[in-house]
Amino acid sequence: NLLYFNKAFAVFEGIDTDDDRRMDFGEFEQGLSQVGLSLSSAEAKAEFEQMDRNEGGQVLFDEFCAWLAKRQCPVDGEVMADFALASKKTSSAQEADSKDAAAPVHDGEPDIHTTAFADVEARIVAAMGDNAQLKVMWRAIDYNGNNKV
Repeated sequence: NLLYFNKAFAVFEGIDTDDDRRMDFGEFEQGLSQVGLSLSSAEAKAEFEQMDRNEGGQVLFDEFCAWLAKRQCPVDGEVMADFALASKKTSSAQEADSKDAAAPVHDGEPDIHTTAFADVEARIVAAMGDNAQLKVMWRAIDYNGNNKV
């Protein structure tokens, strides 16, 4: 859900106080309240280590999203309980997942209507002629600062 990830990125940016598009443990511990958690330092450290899948001492946005889903932390009142780091899965892990997968869930009544997307599209079209606004938008979607989206 694109709107959910936009909200999650806003939370990530709020926690990432040095604006390097990476979250270290100190930032995570200070920002726990932004995802509705209150943990001891030891509990926070354990959560951070679970989130930091590559053990680099910093968490990127995709790791943060996977952790949010696993913990079912609300972001602006919404919980995303199904998120996977596709790039981190091996083919054997994907095979195991497919064996354990439940029957597909089909969409019911949509929780968002096309008018919301029309509003977003109108804002994007309006920004197309404003280079400063385009730079702001690019920075928002280039979450790790590598100039690739």
